Amino acid sequence: MKNNAIKKVTKRFSDFSKEEEWLKSMLNEGWILKGYDSEDIGDCHYIFERTQSEKPKNIIYKIDFRSFDKKRDFEEYKEIFQDSGWTLLSKSKWYSKHIFYRDSPSNEQSDIFSDQESYIEREKRKRTSLLMYTGLASIGFIIFIVLWIIFDYAYFGAFGLSLLYVSYKYTINYFKHRKFLKSIL
Repeated sequence: MKNNAIKKVTKRFSDFSKEEEWLKSMLNEGWILKGYDSEDIGDCHYIFERTQSEKPKNIIYKIDFRSFDKKRDFEEYKEIFQDSGWTLLSKSKWYSKHIFYRDSPSNEQSDIFSDQESYIEREKRKRTSLLMYTGLASIGFIIFIVLWIIFDYAYFGAFGLSLLYVSYKYTINYFKHRKFLKSIL
């Protein structure tokens, strides 16, 4: 028997605002976000739970993109937002994407950032991450193509071409974030 109280969705976004809007639309359809797996590489896996009342429809979602080297830094980050009324859904400091939610009256505009510079820094962090993944996938592509040429094993070529595709996808996302960053400058 299938449990209709839980819904799992796998999706990828290259725009934080669109992701926040999608989470809100899921809430309006009666699904509240309960957890997610970080999408540093690949798609993000969201876990929703069926809402029982109308009250959760006032919830707003906001997303930040930030990495932490120390657990203490992550805990301080989490505490700052909790003191402001936000709940963080990230499981650990290893996540780069952090989804927050908060109950917000309909007439109140809530945001996790108080200034334009914070948005700019978030986009720069995401761009840097995408650039790193693009570089790694490109290096992997070159290595596997060279191995394919040397050893003539088809799976080296196939794996190399799949890394080329991954590199292409990350490059596209990089340019989308770059375009968005230019639009807010």
